Amino acid sequence: MSRKSYAAGLWAALLVIWLGPAFRAQQSQTSSAPAPVVKAAAEEVVLDVVVRDKKGHEVKNLKPEDFQVFDNGEPKKITSFRLIDGKEAIKSCGARVPLEPLRQARLVTMIFQFRSSRSPQSAAVGADRGSTLTASGTDRGNLLTGSGTEARRLAQDAAKYFLKQDLPPNVYTAIMAIDHKLEVLQPYTTDPDLLRKAIGRATESQVTDFSADTERARHELEQTVGSNPAGQAAQAPANAPSAPPAAGAAADLDPAAKPVLARMLLQTLNTGQTNAMMESGRAEISALSDAVREQYRLPGRKTILYISEGFTIPQGFETAFNDLISTANRSNVSLYIVDAHGLGTLSTNQEAIDQLRGASQASRDEQSSRGRQPVSKDVAQLMDTSLESTRANYQMTLANLADSTGGFLIANTNDFRSPLRKLAEDIQTYYEITYAPEISNYDGAFHKVAVKMTSGNLRAQSRAGYSAFPPSMAAAGTAPHPFEIPLLTALDSHELPQAFGFASSALHFRGLSNQLVCGVVLDVPLANVTFQTSDAEHVKGRLAYVILLKDAQGEVVKKFENDLPLVEPAARLEALKTTHFIYTVHFDLPPGSYALETAVQDGESDKISASKTSVTMPATSGLAISSVSIVRSTKEREASTEDSDPFLIGTKVISPTLDPVVRKASTSALPFYFVIYADKNVDAAPQLVMEFSRDGKVLGTGVPPLGAPDKEGRIPYVAMTPLERLEPGNFTVRFIVKQGPETAEETASFILQ
Repeated sequence: MSRKSYAAGLWAALLVIWLGPAFRAQQSQTSSAPAPVVKAAAEEVVLDVVVRDKKGHEVKNLKPEDFQVFDNGEPKKITSFRLIDGKEAIKSCGARVPLEPLRQARLVTMIFQFRSSRSPQSAAVGADRGSTLTASGTDRGNLLTGSGTEARRLAQDAAKYFLKQDLPPNVYTAIMAIDHKLEVLQPYTTDPDLLRKAIGRATESQVTDFSADTERARHELEQTVGSNPAGQAAQAPANAPSAPPAAGAAADLDPAAKPVLARMLLQTLNTGQTNAMMESGRAEISALSDAVREQYRLPGRKTILYISEGFTIPQGFETAFNDLISTANRSNVSLYIVDAHGLGTLSTNQEAIDQLRGASQASRDEQSSRGRQPVSKDVAQLMDTSLESTRANYQMTLANLADSTGGFLIANTNDFRSPLRKLAEDIQTYYEITYAPEISNYDGAFHKVAVKMTSGNLRAQSRAGYSAFPPSMAAAGTAPHPFEIPLLTALDSHELPQAFGFASSALHFRGLSNQLVCGVVLDVPLANVTFQTSDAEHVKGRLAYVILLKDAQGEVVKKFENDLPLVEPAARLEALKTTHFIYTVHFDLPPGSYALETAVQDGESDKISASKTSVTMPATSGLAISSVSIVRSTKEREASTEDSDPFLIGTKVISPTLDPVVRKASTSALPFYFVIYADKNVDAAPQLVMEFSRDGKVLGTGVPPLGAPDKEGRIPYVAMTPLERLEPGNFTVRFIVKQGPETAEETASFILQ
């Protein structure tokens, strides 16, 4: 590799480099046409209420005065009232009017989720409109009373029985399954034969690979729409005979070894059981959140029928579980939940009893030793074990989720016929009640809603509440998470908070089809994030962010957000503070002027910083050069890395840094990354000129050699600049590309200390 000297002793050369990995998160995003948004009144809460008598029969002849509505304990006046029955709305005066078309259709999405040995990720995504049926089975052997095979059979029976209900013609059903991602086995249809075949595929196969089904469905949908350029331990019954000793087993063990080995094996079983339930909890909470999140976009009653073996709420996921309830209520989605264990013989409290017994024994051991023995792992985890035991009854979790969203739990039975018939009725018939909440502080807090009947013979079934979001968000049709509220509020404030340092930027590139691509980068030094002791071996922090990209009219065209728990070994804390959280995302974006607004929160201290900057996306014709990034590190390309990723160079993925401050004592050379886009209509080869300035004074220029463009006319480039002969100061580097009569240029800046 040749090097070239310049007047100021600067050089640049093509070099693919490898540096240590940064603390980095990356996500790819492709542009898509926006979904239709139905906007509701900003100061209005809409409730779907199902009313039944003591015998479980529907009641359809009620008036507004039969209902009482309370918001955080305060009585509210009903502002509108009607009975929704099929395709009609019946007013309190008895007049019948057809529903608007968007409210007439009923979509039922059946989603089957079985975690096999392949350990697929859970990422359920519900329909934009209608009902969702999610079946979740877990092949965990003896860890749970119901086996994966039995759960599949019960799920199949329940799904097929639901299809036998007298559903009206306006109910359209699709069949989906969750493997590593959401797979479509059957698009929306009213054909029962197609639906039954898809249900069989979802529930009979032990290897859940439905990618071929998805591709067939995708092809069918593309033909239809055309192109659009715009954990419970298994135990034997009490009266079961004792098993004979295993062949070859020792007749007995040393008395001193018996309790030690017994505790070891028991802890192995308990740990495996707890981990399985916790893993299930993380996956299923996330999947259900995905299933309900976007359903706010269209009006009408939406239902999820969730068939599950159950899950517990892991420590640290309480907020995520509450967010699930809040999101479902905000999206007007009710969850009806079936315990796939069916009619079991073991108590759902058994795991909680086992965990509490273990915690109690650890406490007694610690008291009896009086500090003479080293602290055991059981004692160290005593508080965690006690907390987990309080939530180990998975049916309580399922019941809480169902009741809080206006549904109910179906458990301890193998006969789902009666409750599923009620579900079919609920999809079509319910009361729609609205009232003015009269909120003075839109802080995102959860407001409890209670619907009571004036008659003691009637039972009302409705959601438990909603989150108080600002009217501007409701008017815009957005559905923010609760963690976004303080961040969005900070961006709306007259003076942006600056509690700690971070950087964000929007970079421009060209895509493989010569379209303009925007790459957004967020860079947060982890030295600015607060970490607290989690346990004897770990520290924890939390990082939340919201990124808005607005067009010249102030409309949000892209929005990215996340709330990240950060749990790391305590021994790595000091090293962690020297790393950065890097988030990148790319998407197609038309040329024009935009604004990038970013807010970041340190979750442990609740401190927030925010920034706003203007962005220009240039036209893509002729010779061009991308934005220039200073490279923090690179990592090997992963299987999920897209060919269209603008930060991909060869087999490496670039992790950029923003507004860098470089210490000469610890950095020998500084790498710059950019892409040159040659004009295919010009015969001359592109040339690169690099001009270096310090504190406004030009130091020197040079012309490093360029390689040949690839088949798309791209020249990805990493230029390495030695720092040994540079004096500290503020540096600017101009990257000037010439090809025949055309010229394009970009700049990059850094501070050398």
